[in-house]
Amino acid sequence: MNLPNLLSLFRLFITAFFILLVVYGHFRFALFLFLLQALSDLLDGFFARRMGEKTNLGAYLDPLADKVMLASSYIVLCVEKILPLWLVATVLLRDLVISLGFLILLRKGLTVDPVPSLVSKATTVFQMLTIVYVLSFASRGFDWLPFYTTALLTVVSGLQYVFSGLSAFCRKETV
Repeated sequence: MNLPNLLSLFRLFITAFFILLVVYGHFRFALFLFLLQALSDLLDGFFARRMGEKTNLGAYLDPLADKVMLASSYIVLCVEKILPLWLVATVLLRDLVISLGFLILLRKGLTVDPVPSLVSKATTVFQMLTIVYVLSFASRGFDWLPFYTTALLTVVSGLQYVFSGLSAFCRKETV
């Protein structure tokens, strides 16, 4: 077990406390935990690259921790009527489509290296910033522009993965 993997495990562990804080209306503490999770996401990738500690476990653990962190955040904030259902559905549907597409490609015998694109990375950043935004202003109301921006990036990123998957699938079919 190395430092980047421990940071990913930390992110998974803290998610349960984040959910409880949101449910009980402790938005400032929830914001603090979410910022810790986001920081651990940045640091685990940095340390994995800088220290040359990329591992097979980390290749799965890091994205899993990201998905659990973000999906849980979006779901609990929707249940608490802080985030709109349409935005949460957009975020979750993208991840579901990407995961199913990845599994289909694997099932067809295609080896795929899910390297996130710049749009995908921007999508993750905007999804995180949306959580920070709503937790910061949960009691005051907020502007909808960040929601639309996050949704648009989420859709574009999802389509990019779909087209990439279809391209890989078609190359396999024509070989």
